[in-house]
Amino acid sequence: MSVSSFAGPFVPELVLLAGTLLIFLLDVLKVRRIELTGGIAVAATLAALGVVVADLGFAPLAFLATVPASQIDVAPAAGAAPLFAFTSFGLVFQAIFLLATFFVALASVSRPSDERGAPIFYGLLLLATIGMLLVAIASDLIFLLLAIEVVSIASYLLVAYTRKDVRGLEAAMKFFVIGALSTVLSFFGASLLFGAYGTTNLYLIRAAGTAVGYPVLVLLGYGFLIAGLAFKVTLVPFHAWAVDVYDGAPDDVSAFLAGGTKKIGVFAFFLVFLGPVLAVGAVGSSGYGLFGGSVALGASFQITLGALAVVTMTVGNVLALLQKEMKRMLAYSSISQAGYMLIGIAIGTAPALGGATLQVFAHVLMKTGAFLVVGAAAAIGVGPLIDDWRGLGLKRPLLGVSFALMLLSLAGVPLTIGFVSKFVLFSAAVDAQGWFIWLAVAGLLNSALSVFYYARVLKVMFFDAAPAPAGAPAGSVVGGAGPPALPLGGIGYGRAASLAIIAALIVAFGIYPQAVLGAIQSAAYHFVTVGA
Repeated sequence: MSVSSFAGPFVPELVLLAGTLLIFLLDVLKVRRIELTGGIAVAATLAALGVVVADLGFAPLAFLATVPASQIDVAPAAGAAPLFAFTSFGLVFQAIFLLATFFVALASVSRPSDERGAPIFYGLLLLATIGMLLVAIASDLIFLLLAIEVVSIASYLLVAYTRKDVRGLEAAMKFFVIGALSTVLSFFGASLLFGAYGTTNLYLIRAAGTAVGYPVLVLLGYGFLIAGLAFKVTLVPFHAWAVDVYDGAPDDVSAFLAGGTKKIGVFAFFLVFLGPVLAVGAVGSSGYGLFGGSVALGASFQITLGALAVVTMTVGNVLALLQKEMKRMLAYSSISQAGYMLIGIAIGTAPALGGATLQVFAHVLMKTGAFLVVGAAAAIGVGPLIDDWRGLGLKRPLLGVSFALMLLSLAGVPLTIGFVSKFVLFSAAVDAQGWFIWLAVAGLLNSALSVFYYARVLKVMFFDAAPAPAGAPAGSVVGGAGPPALPLGGIGYGRAASLAIIAALIVAFGIYPQAVLGAIQSAAYHFVTVGA
């Protein structure tokens, strides 16, 4: 294999790696201005995103394509066990991952120019994104889990990169301990599947179907994988760590965790459990013989994943309703959104998978933007409580309107991308008939429940009187000590640009979703047909 033939398809990863090395080199040379390191991260992410979009077949960027169309969505030869494969579904997720990184990198440029640790932040951000891109092309369990660990290790360090924030250090420690447990469970599950199938390649596992010698190992292996990956996706009851981590991490890091890294777990669920879910018939002629009984593999996983989806939606929304702090409310809201995404793999049809992927895409815009708004509000002196946001929508129209659009989209209000994604997903559940209709009903009821706590925030921002100014000490700078106040009312050009783009995309795709929906549905169809 020539260097060019190997490196060509990995241009996005190499671009990000080059950006990472350049940022660390500048750090060694003591060139640490956030405008420069942040600019490099933004440019590298945009370049990688352009290549991925070109690989997806976007004509205006065709000259940037690095993966030949003939190598995308191609099933490997019989008996082949590739570590990675290029699918249009994986490329869609690569684009989603890069979009989340772009928004966070752009918004973070508005932080103080001489902030300590800025090169570390951007370097780790790009390293985590490289791992996310590798997750999207994995076709082997070990390769997949190792790529997830690349993301996880970088994420642990991101949460604590400021080093002096006690809450950040505590959050990072919790994140690390839970992440280590997740890793152990996932790799143990993979080892059990290897014992049952004699391989960890997802293509070969799917091709094996019912031909396994140790059925109990299969069920145990997938059970441990569900638990391990559920930690990454924040599914109930594996969700408790997420709220403390999101709350204790720096706001930009919280945006990246909720809008970016969490999606690798969702993609891993799609990748690992699609095969078993599609095998809805009983194994062999009579199913798995377990203690004299019989278990239909696909149906068992559909019921398990469907139950996890409903419980996660409900618990996340109910607990979000009880919160008084903005970040904790958004954290529980993010947990509930994971339940919606899981509906797609529980159903296992191409339309459902497409709807779940559109929900993932919408969530990147909505939740990344929401946490960035929280960071912008903190920069201008707004406190952590929801009541501290009184009158903010009138005093800061950009923040207020953009945040309102994100919350309305999260609630599923028409003319937003959040409404379209839920409509497509719930319609697929109804079309699938059977008990899947109840998944749609549960999703609709939970969407109605979420309206209450989103509406409460909108009321506080636009209808409650703003608190009287407490008065700042002479010579102080709004938003904390540091360089002179940032432009655009204290939030900075980077944050303003990121929030404006997100708000515009939420409305644009809500009005004309076909711009992304067609590509997502086509990718989902190929994924269901071809597999990993």
